[in-house]
Amino acid sequence: AQTLANYGADIMAVDRDSASARSAVDRIVEAGAKAVPYSLDITDIAQIEKMTDAAVAEFGRIDILVNSAGMNIRKAVIDIRVEDWDPVISVNLKAVVFCCQAVARVMIKQNKGKIINIASISSILGHPDRCAYAASKGGLIQATKVMATEWAKYNICVNAISPAAVDTPFIDGLKKNRERLDHEMARIPLGRIAEPGDIKGAAVFLASDASDFITGHNLIIDGGRTVD
Repeated sequence: AQTLANYGADIMAVDRDSASARSAVDRIVEAGAKAVPYSLDITDIAQIEKMTDAAVAEFGRIDILVNSAGMNIRKAVIDIRVEDWDPVISVNLKAVVFCCQAVARVMIKQNKGKIINIASISSILGHPDRCAYAASKGGLIQATKVMATEWAKYNICVNAISPAAVDTPFIDGLKKNRERLDHEMARIPLGRIAEPGDIKGAAVFLASDASDFITGHNLIIDGGRTVD
């Protein structure tokens, strides 16, 4: 959000935690850009519609949608329960598709838009203990391709970014397990996990006119993790 604002975008920062949304907006505004916070439960489809209406009311249009919400519950397949599976699929796949649907209705009227879905290299690798997460991200890649083909006639580009582990609170559990962290980094040719800044260039590119002929693509940012 900060990087897109640096390149001229007005931002609606959306988070289930209103304090987090406000904090992000405060940093963007301090840098001289326009931003507003919005809090919602992304699994409540009715709230997604209200969020979209609020964005249009605030800015008059929606040019870029970045779907970056996500969650994971690590369990072996033999141990997964329905109450583990459902929230992961709901947040990582169902909610994203309906966010895309709501915003696409606006973009179709504009005859232009860029949608960026944050997936994961788990969409293509069989990481153990991540069945629900991998299924949700694999499904998201396929949904991205379908939306890209359906909405191309409206000049809407839909793409995905699939990072390896990125140093955010999302991987705090991994960072606390030194042995597992070292094992993961040993499998990355560049020898480290990604920083948030490693992802921002791809997001700006896919949000800009420079990528107007790219749609349905999954851009992998993994330090070489999936090369072999």
